[in-house]
Amino acid sequence: MPKLALIFALVYGFAWQSTQAEVLDTGSPINDQLAALSTELDALGVDVAFNLNESAVARAKPKRPRIGMHIDIPSLTMPTSAELAQWELDYQAQQIAAIALIANDELDAGLHAFDEFYPAWLNSPAQDRIMLSYALEDQDVVQRVLSLLAEQYPLQHIQGSDAQLEQGGRLFAVVGQRWVMDSAAARDVKSELPDFQYLGESMRRASKSVLNPKSRSARRIASGEPAVFLKERLGDEFEASTIPEIIVPGGIALGETAVFSDMADGLRFDGQRLWLLGAEGELALPEAALPVWKASFDFAARALAIESDAIVDIDERGRVRISSALEDTDLGLRMVRIDLEPFNYVTRLDVQKSVIIDSNVEFLAQDERAEFEVEYEVRFLQSDRMRIARTEAALVYRYRSADDSLVHLDSWGPSAFRLEQRTDFAGLGNSTRELAGYAAWVALFRSVHEQQIEFTHGRYEFLKIDASGRPTPSRI
Repeated sequence: MPKLALIFALVYGFAWQSTQAEVLDTGSPINDQLAALSTELDALGVDVAFNLNESAVARAKPKRPRIGMHIDIPSLTMPTSAELAQWELDYQAQQIAAIALIANDELDAGLHAFDEFYPAWLNSPAQDRIMLSYALEDQDVVQRVLSLLAEQYPLQHIQGSDAQLEQGGRLFAVVGQRWVMDSAAARDVKSELPDFQYLGESMRRASKSVLNPKSRSARRIASGEPAVFLKERLGDEFEASTIPEIIVPGGIALGETAVFSDMADGLRFDGQRLWLLGAEGELALPEAALPVWKASFDFAARALAIESDAIVDIDERGRVRISSALEDTDLGLRMVRIDLEPFNYVTRLDVQKSVIIDSNVEFLAQDERAEFEVEYEVRFLQSDRMRIARTEAALVYRYRSADDSLVHLDSWGPSAFRLEQRTDFAGLGNSTRELAGYAAWVALFRSVHEQQIEFTHGRYEFLKIDASGRPTPSRI
């Protein structure tokens, strides 16, 4: 080998090995904050992995601790109610601890008091709110990492003390980046919290996820839920349905994302009311029972996770299938009751099932309040020769919260003419009108989960609301 080539190989080979010692998966999408710390962490004996579930990283037992993120918990994935409860449970059991830091160079790194740190945390962009969870057994190495971070960022170290349990929960509830320290001790943590549960798990083949939708637990949950489908695939007045795998979907499916009129910079919960934050100040949203809000929030999160709008379906034998997010809630029970209404108001229509879907949800500023308008459709479905669901007739209603008004806007479909003299339009509307409110809340919280509007102030208190209620019947 020529001398120059040898020098080139030695220099660049060394650089490559050095980079690998700092970042274990250089081919993964870069996390800027982790990348900025990688060299200094390496000097402390800690590696960085942008994707802890990259096969080579996940399968290898950690020789040195590594800090990184999971492919299934990307930035801006805020915890669910169940995850918050699990984090607090693991902390109480003295299995885990955490460092919360605000990655903002403009803030004073000496911001140590929780009463000062927490408001700054809430008011910082989600991307800057970083929480590093770790196994409590890794305390020694964490102390070295803590010294490094404390020189650069304001932070809170949540460890061991019961007095810090609520503080840790409040920070975790609105975390924007969920980092975790992967180590031998962390992999031994017995927890259902995804941050630790996914350690050592590789992405599935031809997938950017470690999750197995065909696992026993996933099948068990799915067995009690309605068939997975998105309402948009039911088609509309001008486009036919494209759901061949479901002969005739029925029940209720809510899938709209809320539209706002220049007034949705954020959402705030004060313990009793929800407020929309806009350029003109705060606008109070219409009141609702707290468990209804919470159940709507949980359903919106579940719907996005499994890519399904289906809430409830009742088969020809009267067996009830309902989203696991709404099981044994008062909202779930109301949905079951509403699903039974359509055929009470329509006669002599040759169809198999009815399905109620939302078609538009808009929030409007009115004086010092935020009101909503919801359009929804009650459809009557039949299967065609290809066993694909076809809308024979649809009734369109519009509800306005400002004056509690409901109007029948339109009817469409090949059998819509048969509805005349055979349908109690007002009765059907009144029996389903409360669904409009539920559709508004689900659409609002879809916007929250998709980060179209931010919900940090009061989120911790909101996640602690108990949505449980009357048992959902298994059969009608």
